[in-house]
Amino acid sequence: MGGNAFAALLDASAFPRMPPVVYNALKDRLLHQISSLYEHVAVPFEAPEKTSYGDVDFIAACPLNINSVDQVNAPHEFVQAAVGARHANLMNGNRTSNFAVPVAVGEWTTLGFELEEQVARRSTQDGDIYYQVDINVCTDKVEFERIAFYRAYGDLGMIMGLLARNVGLTLGEKGLKLPDPPNPPIDLSQSFDEILKFMGWSMDTWKAGFQTKREIFEWAGSTKFFNPGQFKSHGEGFRKVKTDRKMCAEFVQWAGEKSALAGEKQGKRTEQQLQELRNLALVHFNKKDIFDTLVREREQRAGLKQAWSGSRVRDWAELGNYWKGVKLIMDAVRKRLDGDEGVAKLYEKEGEDGIKRVVLEEKRCLSIGSAIREEESADITQTEGDR
Repeated sequence: MGGNAFAALLDASAFPRMPPVVYNALKDRLLHQISSLYEHVAVPFEAPEKTSYGDVDFIAACPLNINSVDQVNAPHEFVQAAVGARHANLMNGNRTSNFAVPVAVGEWTTLGFELEEQVARRSTQDGDIYYQVDINVCTDKVEFERIAFYRAYGDLGMIMGLLARNVGLTLGEKGLKLPDPPNPPIDLSQSFDEILKFMGWSMDTWKAGFQTKREIFEWAGSTKFFNPGQFKSHGEGFRKVKTDRKMCAEFVQWAGEKSALAGEKQGKRTEQQLQELRNLALVHFNKKDIFDTLVREREQRAGLKQAWSGSRVRDWAELGNYWKGVKLIMDAVRKRLDGDEGVAKLYEKEGEDGIKRVVLEEKRCLSIGSAIREEESADITQTEGDR
């Protein structure tokens, strides 16, 4: 919504919603200006059937000015001057900066919206009204293309994310991932061309555009993984659909209506079904071997942590509370096997039995048993002396 970024400075009424004609004129004008500062500039395709706009969102990457300090942003003062902003919230790096651009007196009048401009100006204290212009700067061309795709057609990216989440995956501006809690997710692909192929969405249809929201819903629902009877939009692993994301909420309603019309009972995929879908994704994106290796390594680390501990060494060596002996044995094992890495290699090769064997061998070499007896004898002598 226009003006949100400047709520502490200007009233929301200073940012009237723009009729499509005004929006397109502003977009075309600023697209030319911003393109003088960045190699790549775009406005994501707008959602169909919109009757007004609260702001205009640009995406930009690769500054043309060699004096750019961080090699990501064009100098902020150049950008602010180029768009003609009176106020700005400036952000460094690959983030979004906000600009409040004054609407020249009579600007809407020349576009056939004199009455709307007059009403908007009368609603403010000083008669000044603004456009909110947001510029999301990307790190490089690759990120630029991903964000331009994901943010196209209003909430379509969020809808695609919902559908991916229904099969146990996450889809966002950084691509498709496989959640693996509590571990980091597995990156499946950052290429939306490849992601669409896997999900069963037509890139040609996406590029041709959509005239209505229903066309968008039908395209989103064309994924081979969409089952209206099993579709859900909330619960564990799902982010709540915000009330201001009306198009996304309408898709959820559309999916519910599809389920009702088909007479399908609402249910959910079983864990086995989800696992099969996750494996399908891993195989499709050639990440199955990588994932399996990570799982094995985690299992080995967990097993090693349990096997190679002071308590386990104490039990194997039958040392009771003789912790000094435990430390002596563990140090000797590390020295013999060239550190903890050597212990890990032995565990990988022979398992817990291999570590136990070496522990007991080092106990014998250190004559730990006689040391325990000597210590116990000394304790008894000290006790009798105290009597």
